Amino acid sequence: MKLLLVGQGGREHAIAAALARSAYHPKLISYMSSTNPGIAPLSTRILKGSMKDAAAIAAAAWEEQVDLVVIGPEEPLMHGVIDLLNKKGIPSFGPTQDLANLEGNKALLRKFISQAVPEANPMYKECFTRDEVSQVIRSTPSIVVKPLGLTGGKGVKVSGKQLMNAAEAEAYALEVLEKDGKVLLEEFLDGEEYSQMVFSDGLHLMPMPLAQDAKYAFEGDKGLMTGGMGSYTQADQLLPFVNKADREKSFEILKKVILAAQQEFGQRYHGVLYGQFMLTKEGPKLVETNARFGDPEAINVVSLLRTDPVDVFMGAATMLPEAIEFEPAASVCKYLVPDGYPETKPAPVSVKITESVLAEENTRLIYAGAEKSNGYVIATGSRFAAVLAIRPTVAEAERAVERTIEKLNLKGVWHRKDVATTALLKKRVSHMHRVLQGK
Repeated sequence: MKLLLVGQGGREHAIAAALARSAYHPKLISYMSSTNPGIAPLSTRILKGSMKDAAAIAAAAWEEQVDLVVIGPEEPLMHGVIDLLNKKGIPSFGPTQDLANLEGNKALLRKFISQAVPEANPMYKECFTRDEVSQVIRSTPSIVVKPLGLTGGKGVKVSGKQLMNAAEAEAYALEVLEKDGKVLLEEFLDGEEYSQMVFSDGLHLMPMPLAQDAKYAFEGDKGLMTGGMGSYTQADQLLPFVNKADREKSFEILKKVILAAQQEFGQRYHGVLYGQFMLTKEGPKLVETNARFGDPEAINVVSLLRTDPVDVFMGAATMLPEAIEFEPAASVCKYLVPDGYPETKPAPVSVKITESVLAEENTRLIYAGAEKSNGYVIATGSRFAAVLAIRPTVAEAERAVERTIEKLNLKGVWHRKDVATTALLKKRVSHMHRVLQGK
């Protein structure tokens, strides 16, 4: 069996590692824009190209005569790579260009939620003029400003976080309006965020363990929003502040959104739909969706797959297996990032990885923005690598990650130390309790 994996980030390294442990022993061909040092040794062949060149990706899949194409990042999906692969009759993991707009067009997502499950929508307004922006911000004290297109998890700004008053909110909204010709303004939701991802073959949906990532750069949820500084999952697949009933509601919301999108476009949704939720006093609200795995959450959930990963990925492209099982364990990952991230674009940093530390602690290093040169690994400027631990409890996994990072003793990179700590999780639970009590 031959598989083509597209992408070079931490998410794709986690996927490659999962596929490599399949009982099918597939030959992995990797299509990357830069060579990820974790994916490369798992690959029988490496192809280089742009993530936006859908035609080149489809041509590579045809020429290599692969049995399945797994698309990791959003760019190829937005450029219609699945549509091209479908025309060639090649099974592929990911939605069509139209359905990928559940991520690429935030206003379209709001439309589908309004149609299918309106109670899951925050109040929102798509603005096209300066007057509309001013009117909404005057009437809504706490606001979230969102560009409508892709931002890599970094374009959204929130009142009380990056926007300290109405004037800052209006200035940023007008900046987005000037650049894009439109901007999405949403009410600020008080609660706790979490991720529910589902596998879909267009007829059946199967949930993954809930995850919570740390989006803000610095401890205490301060600083700029990032693609995610780390994430965790629990052994029971829930979270400290999310019960089974709210998880089931989240799953049902995603089912209704996918059904509405499929009916709109007359196409089946294959691959992963990522739902970013906010648990509020009124129940789960759908903040946004991605048409692929979240990153870092993919590092957690893909590493926990007990069902053969090839069966899962091929199943999402064709028909899912009757059940998908995950290890009954907790997981924690924390991203190492170069000094200066995310405020500036850091210069490349060379580090030496002591592999024996990972073996000693039974942890894994998942590479993202990294390249290899002369025995060193280069942190190229974005999130560099995630340290992952799988243990019976979150606390044990978190401690294992911290021990590993301390022993690796890498210079020029740092991480958010409070991710998944007992203190931070207690803070999340306490905050959610106050929200539910209306305090």
